[in-house]
Parts: sequence; structure tokens; C-alpha cells
Amino acid sequence: MRFLTQYPGYIVQIRPQRQRALGDGSIEITQEPIYARFVPMVDGSFVFENEEAMARKQFNFHGNTQELDQATPSDAVNRIAVYDTDEEAEKEGWDSATKTLVEEKLIGICQTTPNDLLLVTGTPISAPFPRYDAFEGDPEQLVMKLAEDGFDLDQVLYYEQVFGRKRPEVIEALQEMIEMEKEHTVSA
Repeated sequence: MRFLTQYPGYIVQIRPQRQRALGDGSIEITQEPIYARFVPMVDGSFVFENEEAMARKQFNFHGNTQELDQATPSDAVNRIAVYDTDEEAEKEGWDSATKTLVEEKLIGICQTTPNDLLLVTGTPISAPFPRYDAFEGDPEQLVMKLAEDGFDLDQVLYYEQVFGRKRPEVIEALQEMIEMEKEHTVSA
């Protein structure tokens, strides 16, 4: 899940740190804390076009700034910060329970303070056709249908790997078909 905020330095404490004092004056940490640190665009996050549209519609962007000429308003997209639970779970090695805890806490904030946090719904790239993710045939049949109908297989592969069901057999079949197309393409 992806979440957006209009505040570049936004941080949410998901789980507090718990510790116990020891007799020698040191402490033992019994529960590691979890903080959701939102990453602004200037620090390397990426906002898709549909996410930018959702943010502009949802947020007020109080206190808009100006460019150096002191007349041109700065682009509000530079103030958007992103938190992706899938990326964070992979980076931190979370189990499914921890990821669910983080997502539930952030969804709760979205519901109570909608001007602070926005849950991104939908994907930036839609499926090639409406029933793509529920296709009944085998991967080869799916790839043949896509090729016959003239879909851009590179874009379908990207959708499957990033936003789709991430089926290994479909990804492999798409990669094979893309390679076969490259071999049979004659450059002028």
C-alpha cells in the first residue's frame, strides 16, 4: 500500500520502543520501535501521475511557497511525501503481522485526519484488459492473446511485475515472448 502526505517531514510512530532497566545502569530493549518515515520527492521518492492528481484533490497545501523570483508559486508536487509499505516491509524484513499492523495504523490516520494522510487506491498503470488478473487459461494462452490483440508486452510485463499478481509463470512467458519478438524484428 502507498500513502501520501502533504508534509515532507511527516513521521508516524506505529509501535513504541519498550525497554527494561538493568541493575548495572544499562537498558535492555524488549520491543523495537517502528516509525513510518515519509520520503519527500527531494529525497528520492517517486509520485505517479494518478497519485499526484489524488493529492492535489485531497490536500490544501497550506502556506504555498514561491520560486526564487518571488512571484511564481512553487509546484505543490514537491511537497508530497510517500510511504510504501511493500518497499518498507522488504527493506526491514517485516513479517506479514508487522506489515498489517503498520497498514492498519496508517489507514486509521487516513480516516481520522484525511487532510494529513491519503491512502492511494488504484494503480498508475491499469491492467491490459478488465479481466486480465482473473484470466482462466495458462500463461502461454494469456501471452498469445496479448500478442494477437496488439498489446505492448513490455508494459504488460511491467504491470505484472509491479502492480499485478506477480505470477512467476506469467512473467516468464511474457519475457520469452518479448525475446522472440526482438529476434524476429528486422531493423532497417
